[in-house]
Amino acid sequence: MPPRIAHPSIATVTLNPALDLTIPLPRLARGEVNRVGAAELRPAGKGVNVSVMLGVLGEASLATGLLGAADIPAFAEFLDGQGVAADFVPVPGRCRINVKLVETEADGGAVTDINPPGAATPEGALEAVAAKLAYGPAIVVLSGSLPPGLAPGALAWLAERLRGFGARVVLDSSGPAFEAALAAKPALIKPNRDELSALLGRALPDRAALLAAAREMQEQGIGSVVVSAGGEGALFALPEAALWVTPPRVRLTTTVGAGDAMVAGLTAALARGLPPEAMARLATGCAAAAVSRPVGGSPALAEITRLAEAAHVERL
Repeated sequence: MPPRIAHPSIATVTLNPALDLTIPLPRLARGEVNRVGAAELRPAGKGVNVSVMLGVLGEASLATGLLGAADIPAFAEFLDGQGVAADFVPVPGRCRINVKLVETEADGGAVTDINPPGAATPEGALEAVAAKLAYGPAIVVLSGSLPPGLAPGALAWLAERLRGFGARVVLDSSGPAFEAALAAKPALIKPNRDELSALLGRALPDRAALLAAAREMQEQGIGSVVVSAGGEGALFALPEAALWVTPPRVRLTTTVGAGDAMVAGLTAALARGLPPEAMARLATGCAAAAVSRPVGGSPALAEITRLAEAAHVERL
């Protein structure tokens, strides 16, 4: 667990947090009663998940954003147990509950996500989030969807403010909010294949197409572009090198926080100044450990290290 720091050099922002309800079952029988395994309900949201994995890696972070006032105590208690400082802006209502149905006997471990919208955002809430980051963290992760009440340009506005504070921005979002925020030229973006395909309006069927798309993003002033492609691996288009990394095979227990774990690895690597291959291995090890973690627990640092070393790295 990282030491508690009043103003950590890394911060994560979650504007639409959630409680994630993960339910494992052999196979989903629609319209029938399904007998399931032990379910897990835990505070989450993409930035929250990033902070939790950063804690596993030994990196202190501040988790902030917007959160239903009634849910703040539960999130604070959970994050405190993970070694993460929490300082959310309270908003009326409760956070959403995302349901993850994990079919353990399906090929590849099929997962069905049911994600409702979050609580409405009152006027001035986004400015309050920015104020909590005015102390000047070196790296800020902006990730996840926007709740009702925030315009698509909310992440772009926040990214510009953060650049004014001297922060490097890591962006992991999708849709109009993601597209608008690219104008702020974040230091690193991590779309998945479908998100990047939707952004560019064309299919990205193979590595060559993904690399060409990543280069387009870099030409717009974005230094690092990491594109995840599920079990196939991920493309790391970095300033110094382009790599394709294939993760080792693991037993899928959940998909909750897989992409967020990769973002945590990337963020830790940026903070440590790691070279390209070490960054790619750490990010891949984090993602592989996240999808194979025990239900109700967190990945172990030793397992992340083992999986990072077992990943297959190719230079493109």
